[in-house]
Amino acid sequence: MATVPEPTSEMMSYYYSDNENDLFFEADGPRKMKCCFQDLNNSSLEDEGIQLHISHQLHNKSLKHFVSVVVALEKLKKVSLPCSQPLQDDDLKNIFCCIFEEEPIVCEVYDDDAFVCDAPLQSLDCKFRDISQKSLVLYNSCELRALHLNGSSVNQQAVFRMSFVQGDENSNKIPVALCIKEKNLYLSCVMKDGKPTLQLEMLDPRVYPKKKMEKRFVFNKTEIKETLEFESSQFPNWYISTSKAEAMPVFLGNTKGGQDITDFTMELSS
Repeated sequence: MATVPEPTSEMMSYYYSDNENDLFFEADGPRKMKCCFQDLNNSSLEDEGIQLHISHQLHNKSLKHFVSVVVALEKLKKVSLPCSQPLQDDDLKNIFCCIFEEEPIVCEVYDDDAFVCDAPLQSLDCKFRDISQKSLVLYNSCELRALHLNGSSVNQQAVFRMSFVQGDENSNKIPVALCIKEKNLYLSCVMKDGKPTLQLEMLDPRVYPKKKMEKRFVFNKTEIKETLEFESSQFPNWYISTSKAEAMPVFLGNTKGGQDITDFTMELSS
């Protein structure tokens, strides 16, 4: 163990000063003095001019600080430094490695579900029609159908709340959740009889919608000119679709440009 040299009387009176507003180390500070220990016998340190500078301006001074500096200097005595050139930054880095002990950094991984975002969820109230002008209507409180409406029957058109949720990052697609407003019925995609199927699920309004929805409720919205497509996040390449026939259920289809209609127009609802 390295022997700590006895501090001079000048240094001890300095360390036990009553001025608590002094700074401990200040490289270019005023009224600084040098303290050179007589037993630093390493010629490389002396030749390169490594010295301890102590300022009269201290903060949080203690004997522990003094001892730490002396121990560091004792360690420096054991460091072999080349004397052929002035001290470089890399040499100082190696000196630090000898003085200080490296400790591992422990990174803690947190579950995103454990955190709740305080920011309100962005949403829009809207109505949809397919490109053949069929409106989406709630039928028997459990099924969504597409049919042409006119006159007073226009009021039957379902009003959706489209919430912008978390999903796969894609610059061309926006993840959303679709809920029939006032009914808390969410469009979801599940596997039934070996085929992706669109259904309505009633959810607790105190919990839903939320930023991180279950994947079956998420649709990737794509805007093409003035029309929209809604692709299932759970089943890629499957889209919310309507039939060309009248009053048929809205379904999940994987055919674009054929008998299935996958393009919709949106109208904001007040």
